[in-house]
Amino acid sequence: MAVHAWVLQRMRPKTLNYPVNPDYGSGACYRRVTIEATDGQVTAYLTDNFHEMRCVVHHDGETVTAIDGATIRIPTSVCPGAVGHLRTLMGVPIGTPAREFYRGALAASHCTHLLDLAVIALRHCGAPRDTIIYDATVPDETAGETTVELRRNGVQVHRWRVRDGRILSPSVLWDRTLEGGFAVWASDMFDADDFEAATILARTWLIAIGRRYRVADAAGQPASLNPQMFGRCYAYSMPNIKTAVFTGEPEKNVPPF
Repeated sequence: MAVHAWVLQRMRPKTLNYPVNPDYGSGACYRRVTIEATDGQVTAYLTDNFHEMRCVVHHDGETVTAIDGATIRIPTSVCPGAVGHLRTLMGVPIGTPAREFYRGALAASHCTHLLDLAVIALRHCGAPRDTIIYDATVPDETAGETTVELRRNGVQVHRWRVRDGRILSPSVLWDRTLEGGFAVWASDMFDADDFEAATILARTWLIAIGRRYRVADAAGQPASLNPQMFGRCYAYSMPNIKTAVFTGEPEKNVPPF
């Protein structure tokens, strides 16, 4: 099975330089991804505790004829510049294996989440007209452990008990990682649809570290305060990191609705 979407997963940072969230342990990180396929167009939209973005891919059944995006709610001031970078995908065949978009430094030159949406949208180009809604939930960890869940159109697809980035249950997935190496095992374990769902859940676990902090309290501070993030995405790459500051945008339109 081909490796799809954002599964070339990096290690999650152990800590970030934000004020600590005193309420951590009583909430969760949520992400909803909505995919709408129509004739010649696929729209992929995500909203979570820290982001809200949209990517629209137009195609002629063979190649990408136009692509655009929107950064509605973002963590840094330079994130909107990543929208224009999506246009490097113009002319790409819609059947291009997703792993091609994650080779070398290519992925790090994009906004991680916009690129994820673009790759998801590409996968659904040419599919029947349909709407798919994924809902991922990652409760705050207690003693390093949590139980994460992914639903597709309201139906549970994955439910994993996780400790320190490794799956404890179900037993068939015991000791599988959600970090580096995720793609290797998950692409073999699941069919294409459930693999897509699994990658959304793994990505949500990755960003859930942000729940440990009061990100809004860092508004106006330079993003370079988090050197452990350097080179991971558009905002944290040169020269953007030189001018990037945290927006501190409050949570809005966060599922469950």
